[in-house]
Amino acid sequence: MDSLDLGIKTPAPEVTEDEIALVCDYLAKEKRWVTSAEIEHMLGIKDRHLRAIAEYSDGRILSGPGCPGYKLFTGATEIQDADACAGRLESQAKKMLHRAAKIRRRYHRFAHA
Repeated sequence: MDSLDLGIKTPAPEVTEDEIALVCDYLAKEKRWVTSAEIEHMLGIKDRHLRAIAEYSDGRILSGPGCPGYKLFTGATEIQDADACAGRLESQAKKMLHRAAKIRRRYHRFAHA
């Protein structure tokens, strides 16, 4: 067996515009960083689904590694919050690409041995 196939499939949550609007409306009222636990308590949206909502929000919802939660990106948002959030996501992406390249190199050495 060349690969480990456990047959586990975890499709990404499907996100609707209504869900994005619901979270945006909630964050607009809060005007602060809100934790995923607070959003789950108030809106019933679990963390994994909330991450997908933020991902598909077209940049309207700030979140990511090192962020204290979720926040709406509006004209009232401190621009530094958006810049810092984007910077942390870019840093994480670079680290993940670097890790993927190492795995790919190891795979090629194994596959062509």
